[in-house]
Formats: sequence, structure tokens, C-alpha cells
Amino acid sequence: MSIAIRTATSKEMTKCKNVVRLLTKGREFDENMLTVDWEKARIIPNVSYTFLPKEKGVKGYRVPIGGTVSELLLPDDVKNDAVILYIHGGGFVSGCASASRAYCSSLASYSGYRVISAEYRLSPESTFPDGIEDCYNILRTIRKKYPDSKIVLAGESAGGNLCLALALKARDRGRRSIAAVIAHSPLVDFTGILDRSQHEIDDFTVKSGFIEPMKIAYAGDADPSNPYISPVYGDYSNFPPVFLTCDYNETLYADSMAIYKKCRDAKTPVKMVQMKGAFHAFATMGTRTPETERILVDNINFITQYIPHKLL
Repeated sequence: MSIAIRTATSKEMTKCKNVVRLLTKGREFDENMLTVDWEKARIIPNVSYTFLPKEKGVKGYRVPIGGTVSELLLPDDVKNDAVILYIHGGGFVSGCASASRAYCSSLASYSGYRVISAEYRLSPESTFPDGIEDCYNILRTIRKKYPDSKIVLAGESAGGNLCLALALKARDRGRRSIAAVIAHSPLVDFTGILDRSQHEIDDFTVKSGFIEPMKIAYAGDADPSNPYISPVYGDYSNFPPVFLTCDYNETLYADSMAIYKKCRDAKTPVKMVQMKGAFHAFATMGTRTPETERILVDNINFITQYIPHKLL
């Protein structure tokens, strides 16, 4: 169990930070997010991210799975001992599988495993539990289609929330197919139990005042202290090993720290990388910066470490 604190210094990270800042301008997650027409606002970033270069030697397909049409990233000489289920972020109101194609191709290329990038219903058109049910149905289908493969859950931001919630749900239902969870900048609390003001914040994506409107959009009338909505309320005993990343000065720093402490207290294997000078969910830049490529390698080593171990 360890926390690594690193500093982003590369020109590539600065460039990525500026591009992401531009793509999120006018679509910040703050107290005004319910005034945004997300059906229209999600179009530009979703299309823009699809132009990021995909790793060579990885083929991409749209596939029907678990009642959704998601994406399969298939590396050459694919290994069959694991499947990575990737769940995109976007504040539960934006993002899509195709926008995560570049990063998922990096996961596939570096790991050698097939990666399934989940398409799930978004808010405010749909509310809890629609999104997590879509992901759970995909998980069930993966188990049936690849019965001899272990499953790794990975995701960023809202997708990090869904990965933790999905692992909790699978554990609670006695499912023993998840080998590890990788959560980049996960949102884990909709109730305000976490004091996010205790750490210096410099975040151009997730801003103060976001909790209430995002809770309305995603949770609807459901109890926000439900662990499948706010994973900070979950029990992390008998839970898969967890790898966390966050930016040192992002709004959701406290969220990552809370899950790290819960795993540590439950004696669940957990590692964390805190990056200074990056941005929210920076790790999904994959091979586009030296810092994120290093984390990608860390993630693959973490997966490899726990693939042979007892399933949870």
C-alpha cells in the first residue's frame, strides 16, 4: 500500500492540459450545469476526442453487448487470461465509448488484453440505476462470453465512480470475476460528507457547487448515500485490489484519498499516484505524455500482479 507523489513537467502535459481546457470550456461541472443542454453540449468533445490517434496493432469494433452497443479494442496476438472493461467519464452527462477509443487502444496495446469500452445511458435523460445497470449487464455478458478470463474494471471520473460501484455490486451479489479496479479521479461522494475545501484546489473541469446539480441529474430521487451512488459509503473488505490516480490540486482529490484510506483500513491492496501540475482525469491521456505513459505501465504491472490471484 503506497502513495507516489509526482510532478508533471513535460511540454506534452502542458499541451494536453491546454487542449482539455479548451474542450471543456462552457461545459464545466459546477452549480450551473443543469442549465446546459447536454444533448447538444456533449457532441463537440465526443467528436473531438475520436480524432486522437489510436495505437498501432489494435483494431476497433462496435459490438452489441449486454443490451448496449459498445466498443471492442482488440490487440494483435490477444491474450485470453483477462478482459478489461473500461467505463468512460463525463460527469454522468457526457462522454461515450468512441471518445475513449485512443486511451482504450493504449490499454489494449500495452496489456495485450481485449478492452471493452462501455456505452451506458447518460443523465439527465436517464437517472440511477440505468447507467450502472447497463455496465452490470455488460459485465455479466463478459463473464458468460469469456468464462476463463478474469475481468479488470477501469474508468475515469464518473467512470471511476461506476467502476467502484460495479465492483461493490458484484461483490455483494457473490460474483467472483473481478481481479482489479483502476479508478482515475473518481467521484465517490454525492452527500457532502467529504470536506473538499481542506486541500488547495485549482481545477478547470470540476468546480465547487457541482454536487447538488450533478446529484439531481444522476441520482434523481434515489438516496445519495447508497454505496452504488456514493462509493465512499461502501465496505471495502473482500474487495479487488485498487489503483487510484488523481491530480494533487483537483476538486476530487479528497475522493481519491477517501477510497485509498477505506481500502487501507480494510486491508485491501491499494496504490495511488498523485500528480502535481496535471488536471482532472489526466491519466487517460495514455501515451500522449511521458507522465501518463508511465502511469499506463504502472497500471499494466498492477493488473499483471493480481491476475494470478484469487478472484473477488
